[in-house]
Amino acid sequence: QRRGAMMGCLRIDHPDIEAFIDSKRDPNRFRNFNISVLVTDAFMQALDADHDWPLVFGGQIHKTIGARALWERLMRATFDCAEPGVIFIDRVNQANNLGYCEAISASNPCGEQMLPPYGACLLGSINLAAIIERAFEPEAHLDETALSELTHTAVRMLDNVID
Repeated sequence: QRRGAMMGCLRIDHPDIEAFIDSKRDPNRFRNFNISVLVTDAFMQALDADHDWPLVFGGQIHKTIGARALWERLMRATFDCAEPGVIFIDRVNQANNLGYCEAISASNPCGEQMLPPYGACLLGSINLAAIIERAFEPEAHLDETALSELTHTAVRMLDNVID
C-alpha cells in the first residue's frame, strides 16, 4: 500500500534543530516524511561571520551553537541521508507574490510548491507520450491541437479541485 508523503519543516533557530537534522539517520523515524530546515538570512549572516547562533523558543534562548558547526552538521546529514533539505525561507517570502496576504512556511514534500500554513499542493501532469503522432518514426511529432485541448481540460480540472 502506497502512502502519501508529508513535509516536516523546522526553523534553523529552534532548540530541537540538531535532533531534527539528525532524525533521518534512523530509518524508522519520519518514514513517510520529507524534512527540510528553514534557513533564515540572519543565520546565513552569522555563518558568513563565523558567529555563534542562538536556538530560541518562546522568546528564550535555550542554547547557543556555532553557526558553522550547525551548518556543517546540516550539510553532512544532507550528504549522508539526502535529507534534510534546505529552504531559504526569507528569500522565498521576499519573492512571494502573495506576500501581502500570506507567509510561506514550508513546501510540498517534493519542494515544487512553496506553501503557507494549511496550504494545499495541487499539481497535475500531462503524459506527452500519449499525444505523439507516429512515435518512433521519422515523421514523429507532437499533436499540438491535442495538447492545447488537454491543457485546457487539465487546468479546468485543477481549478475545480481548488473550488
